[in-house]
Amino acid sequence: MNDTKGSRVPSTPGCPRIVKVIGTNVSITWTQPDSDGGSKITGYLVIYATASGSRSIPQQITVGVTTTAKLDKSITRGTSYVFAVAAKNARGFGDFSTLSEEVEIPSDIHGISFVVLL
Repeated sequence: MNDTKGSRVPSTPGCPRIVKVIGTNVSITWTQPDSDGGSKITGYLVIYATASGSRSIPQQITVGVTTTAKLDKSITRGTSYVFAVAAKNARGFGDFSTLSEEVEIPSDIHGISFVVLL
C-alpha cells in the first residue's frame, strides 16, 4: 500500500532546455523539482504546442523518470514548437514549468523523437 498521508504534489520542474535538434531527434532536458512533495517522483508529463499558438490544444506525452518517447505523426514540418513539463508523484501532477525556447523543426523530416535526459 502506498502511504501518501502528508504528501503533496511535486513542485515545478525547471524550464525544458533544447539540447539539440538532429534530423528527426529533439533532445530536451530539465532540472528536477526542488521538492518531490514528500513522495517519490514517478514520472513527467511533457506538453508541446506550436510556438505561434495556432494549435488550439497542446499535445502531450507521459514519460517515466528516465525514458525515451517517440512521436511520429503529430509534428508539422517547418513549424516551431515550445515545451513544458510537470512532475508526478503518488498525489498527482504538480504545476507545469515555464515554456521552453522555441525550436524549429526542419521542413525535410517526417516526425520527431524526444530524448528525455535527466
